[in-house]
Amino acid sequence: MRVTDINRSRVASAMVRGYFHAFFSGLADAIYPGKRQIEPREYKQLLVDNFDNLPGHFVSVLFPVLIRLNYTDLEEVTKDMKRRHFSESTSTKLLLRYACRSKGLYDLVTAEYQKQVYALLEGHLQSVEDYLANCPALSHENSVPVSLAIRSVVRVQMQAYALGITQAKTEINSLHQATVYRLMIAGMMALLHEDPVIFEDENLEMMFRKVALNSDNFENLMNEMNQAYEDLI
Repeated sequence: MRVTDINRSRVASAMVRGYFHAFFSGLADAIYPGKRQIEPREYKQLLVDNFDNLPGHFVSVLFPVLIRLNYTDLEEVTKDMKRRHFSESTSTKLLLRYACRSKGLYDLVTAEYQKQVYALLEGHLQSVEDYLANCPALSHENSVPVSLAIRSVVRVQMQAYALGITQAKTEINSLHQATVYRLMIAGMMALLHEDPVIFEDENLEMMFRKVALNSDNFENLMNEMNQAYEDLI
């Protein structure tokens, strides 16, 4: 299967889901190291402890990625932001609205944000089954190249995971490789598929290739993941 373009709304919604999974996985890895299953009460507590700062962290990660997704001339964006007097005191709402570019995409991103918060209030992260049941369609006239879509989701997840670890403020300060792999596989499933992917006896590389759909996507995924890893280190 060779998907060349993906609906911009699908990319943005996968980024939001990816952010929440990655950020709270980072918190969990740092606060509950080695624990394989996080309890519902623990997810709820993580949300409560980080609720006030959550919008700011969310926008800090998604803003630059959404800008690259929705604007082609980054130099003009910089000039426009100066004309609008954007600064460190600019509200997260205004920054997010600008990065989304259209009201429709902004409304989608805020709605997806609320879905993720509601799932955490229930004591869990949104499952891929629940996500795929109500996410935007893959194909649409308002689309972006699949390579850009993959880079966007990978970058958001890597940045959010690292941010979650640092925000936990524990002695843990390194990325857990198994968690990174899990996040990347789930992120590609949410981005590129209509139904959950069933794994059988595949090794790790085959799992990545299966969710990536083709060799070009696989190479883009690996390259961006490695680049993001180097940038974070």
